[in-house]
Amino acid sequence: MNKSDSPEDPNYLPGNLPECHKLITDLRNEVKTLKSSMVEMAEEMKILKTRMAELEQQLRVRNRMIFGKSSAKVPAASLTGTGKVVYDQSFNELEAEKADLKIAPEEKKNGGGGRTAPKNAPQQREIEHKITEPEALACPACSKPRKVIGFEVSYQLDIIKAIFETLKHIQYRYACPDCEEQVELAPKPYQPIDKGYATPGLIAHIGVSKFDWHLPLYRQERIYLAESVPLARSSMCRWLKEAADMLGIIVKRMHQLMLKSRLVQSDSTTMPVIKKGLGKTHNGSTWLYRDDKYILYKFTETGEGVHPERVLAGFKGVLLTDGADVFNGVIRGGATKAGCWAHLFRYFEEARKEDERADYALAIIKSLFDIERVAAQLSEEECKDLRHRLSKPKLAILKSWADEIGQSVLPKDPLGKGLTYLQNQWGALCLYADTGFVPSHNNASENGLRPAVIGRRNWLFAGSVEGGHTAAIWMTLIHTCRRLKINPFDYLKDTLARLPATPTSQIDQFLPDKWKELQEAGKKDTETS
Repeated sequence: MNKSDSPEDPNYLPGNLPECHKLITDLRNEVKTLKSSMVEMAEEMKILKTRMAELEQQLRVRNRMIFGKSSAKVPAASLTGTGKVVYDQSFNELEAEKADLKIAPEEKKNGGGGRTAPKNAPQQREIEHKITEPEALACPACSKPRKVIGFEVSYQLDIIKAIFETLKHIQYRYACPDCEEQVELAPKPYQPIDKGYATPGLIAHIGVSKFDWHLPLYRQERIYLAESVPLARSSMCRWLKEAADMLGIIVKRMHQLMLKSRLVQSDSTTMPVIKKGLGKTHNGSTWLYRDDKYILYKFTETGEGVHPERVLAGFKGVLLTDGADVFNGVIRGGATKAGCWAHLFRYFEEARKEDERADYALAIIKSLFDIERVAAQLSEEECKDLRHRLSKPKLAILKSWADEIGQSVLPKDPLGKGLTYLQNQWGALCLYADTGFVPSHNNASENGLRPAVIGRRNWLFAGSVEGGHTAAIWMTLIHTCRRLKINPFDYLKDTLARLPATPTSQIDQFLPDKWKELQEAGKKDTETS
């Protein structure tokens, strides 16, 4: 190295011992300063990392408030290490099983679109296009008029804006010519709103618009005003409340029948509500209860466990939840607890960001879900047999892995939280594998809460506790109809028209599933006659 005479030159080397000592001392001091700075930077980075984790958690909580619970999104192709090997082995095993069971491959869902207009609109109007001018009809070769030899057909879809009409009721009054006091007024059908001008069709339309299409009443008010029909939101709110009071008897009957079911799934989400005297919103709760036919919504002022305990009092079947403590009272009351594998999956999905060992658990759980997609196409007995042969061995492998790895993982670590949940809920998680009717996850309940979550984004809050109960009744009937593939408007219009004159003993005909059966039977009778 070339020696330089300038101390400022990086290649400078002192020519005597004292200057060498000074240079070494200065370098040591610089190294100490750098080390100290690096330690401070490491501490700052640690603080920043902690803060980022807190912000991410806050964002997840906020997104859950707005959009509901997140779904599992770890693709099989992203699995690594032993987890990848385990999943590939399970996949090949299941493919062989599908061949033995002669399971057809899953069909791809049609995403819609295309150039052809749908032909199932309730009305169809034909528009003919003809050539009428003699000059255009003349043959360019011989000038003789050309004749029709065929036609081509194409379709378009048009829309006619909503039509409002006023119904004018004329009730004739009858009297005896000899007895003037004996006067009889021709009766008018019972109405859902006594002495009100809202028809069953209008009330059903307002209810479906709010609780199925998520249109708040103030938006509906503007829409109707644009059609030159002024409807005050206060009036619409009152109609919904009075109609819900009448429809509540159907929901009560659905509740009674649900308690006799062998399986109920449940979950809840928050619902802001304005409470009288507070002047601001506080968090109430919307609860969902789901059996093999109905979807029941209940609104409560708090999220305490006493509410599901009251709703499911006397229920002795299987209760499938995410394992929240608020359902413990129902279990103590005699229900059998079943667990949610999708909830456990999310724990390990979060843990894999910091610990790749979580991939092993994810691989096994994804294999269990693959088995369930095949089991869904089988009878109950066949499903139970498939779970015994394929799912139970994988459950045993997962439990052994969890017991072994749990000894080297701190409970508060992300992986430790997943392992703790697995250990605490193990019996409930495995219950499904001994049956052919219990789902392996509670996703149906979480999906059922989406209308409440989307509604919360649009209405923002329930205007009162009574408003929360009103919303629960409307949502129960509308989304049960959706589940049973019934048009909610048709059901509600017919029910609101006939229910006021129906004895309580005949209320079962308005249960959504019974109503559908009667409608289909009526159509068959009409077709055969």
